[in-house]
Amino acid sequence: MPIKQINQVHLRDELARVRLDFDTQLAEVLLRQPDLTHIQIRTEFGISEKVIRRVAKQFKIAARKPGPKPKQQVPSS
Repeated sequence: MPIKQINQVHLRDELARVRLDFDTQLAEVLLRQPDLTHIQIRTEFGISEKVIRRVAKQFKIAARKPGPKPKQQVPSS
């Protein structure tokens, strides 16, 4: 029975790669869906506010304006 070669994995590099993938996905959500609150994002991704701030800073995403979102106005005929 031949012995299988075990591939060496550098955990630090793998962790950095996975974190960058996650951060990229989170940054896309922050940019594409400005109507989502940080609470909704935290719940959806299972992360803390600190992670959201870190990713926003890392990808230079501007802070969202606080307060209620303006309602869509339907043009009257």
